[in-house]
Amino acid sequence: MAFKLKTGKTINKVLAGAGIVALLGVVGNYVAPGFMGSTMGKAVEGIAAYSVGGLESVIGAAAAMFIGGRTASTSLDNTLTESL
Repeated sequence: MAFKLKTGKTINKVLAGAGIVALLGVVGNYVAPGFMGSTMGKAVEGIAAYSVGGLESVIGAAAAMFIGGRTASTSLDNTLTESL
């Protein structure tokens, strides 16, 4: 028997928004890395999240953007520091 986690619609929408940002971040950085790092790239991620789940998805997308942004910049900073 499989384990099924029952969550509400709000939690599902927040998680969907975070997933959209993660997916668009990976694909967007592969296709157009300069664009996805810009403010307009972040706006596209937010608009995509809103179109899927509304305000709840935007909240999840914003959380993923802030957490992912810090993680990516820290690892890039570490790589640049080590290469010097």
